[in-house]
Amino acid sequence: MLILIDACMYSSLKTFIMKKQILLFTFLFTAGFLSAQTDFQLISVGAGYNLQSFVDISAGTENQSPNDAWDIAFNVGPGSAGVLINESGGSSMGQGLPTIELYDTGSDDFSMTPDPVVFEESQLHNLEQSWSSGAFNEVADPADPFDFGWGSYDVTNHTVSGSHVYVLKLRSGDYLKVQVQTLQSGTFTFRYANLDGSNEETKTIVKADHAGNALAYFSFASGSTVDIEPAGGFDLSYLRYKALLEDGGDPIHYPVTGILSGPGVEVVQADGVDPETVDFETYESELSAELDIIGHDWKDFDLGTFSWVLPADRAYFVKTADNNIWKIWFLDFEGSSTGTATIEKEDLGMLSAVVDENAPLESIDVFPNPVRTQAQLVFSIKNTFNNQVNLQISDSFGRLLSQTELQGVVQGLNSFNLPVDELASGMYYVTLIVDNQPFTERIVIFD
Repeated sequence: MLILIDACMYSSLKTFIMKKQILLFTFLFTAGFLSAQTDFQLISVGAGYNLQSFVDISAGTENQSPNDAWDIAFNVGPGSAGVLINESGGSSMGQGLPTIELYDTGSDDFSMTPDPVVFEESQLHNLEQSWSSGAFNEVADPADPFDFGWGSYDVTNHTVSGSHVYVLKLRSGDYLKVQVQTLQSGTFTFRYANLDGSNEETKTIVKADHAGNALAYFSFASGSTVDIEPAGGFDLSYLRYKALLEDGGDPIHYPVTGILSGPGVEVVQADGVDPETVDFETYESELSAELDIIGHDWKDFDLGTFSWVLPADRAYFVKTADNNIWKIWFLDFEGSSTGTATIEKEDLGMLSAVVDENAPLESIDVFPNPVRTQAQLVFSIKNTFNNQVNLQISDSFGRLLSQTELQGVVQGLNSFNLPVDELASGMYYVTLIVDNQPFTERIVIFD
């Protein structure tokens, strides 16, 4: 039986790790030799768990925002109709905020005056499996690929049309009824009002206005979107969310403090290992894009010692959206007193850049970089190949934007214009696929 406790009641062992660098060493990685380095990074959700943190492993940085900065969010990725709620709430003993709650009315009549008491048993939650699906999508029929919960996709006009009415309980305790009406040509349209229909508002969310983000975040308090994601994306989201846990055999959604993977990020957990020596190759095939591979169970609370305990034999391999591999493991967690965790991390290098001596590509470069309007892709083919070379351009989250088969590629040096003039400013990834092997370079576009 799982004993559920409010972590804010306790403080853990003191932070004992100061940021430092240790031994440089060489290790073998997919038949290539890379120089690896370990470092430490402190990440935090603040005292009382009242913040959300977007973590960049490579830069060693994090962007923080208050839990109540937003209420619902819309996935702005191509082809996605995901709508999520903000389930982050601070620890109650730490004077944290209550969470937002979403309920299914089972009705398509927006003029109705729903009674929240009637719908207490129909609460909906984010599933924490993908950024492209949230609580508003939970009522979808899994057997119908065109059902997105809040609405259904029409193949004739390429529009997701919604009629489903939800009840949303705000942190203040006030209620709204909400209906996502359409997703058409990259624009969400939704409306909301008080339960009696007063103060009705209609809003639009244009995906293109939030290019480079995972989500567009909306606040009912301001009646507008808020910008909380860091420019260039994020690798991990460290926050408070609700996980489905077993309590005496009955599953319940319980608030936890944990880590979700960023868009385009894949993670695998390695147990029963020495974090400093475990190799990535053993776990490469088990990488998963599910958001909660790291989750909340990298720490446990010991009721005997009233302190947080972290497994000493667990590590995680994180493949970022640009195919860079990191090994991380947790060293400390301070609980609700500061919300700070300490990780040790090791940069294992670019997955696509480490090739064997028989690889067909000898070099790849993009210049100028950064670029304003036009760039050149220069690469050298050193061995015979199958005469097919594909060029892909992806955004900072690893989402594919374009794919082209290059014509006229020859053994030796090749140069091609890169079609970047129509891309917004930001960071992108240029990938060449030669004989089924990917080779990736970053490119930064500025105005």
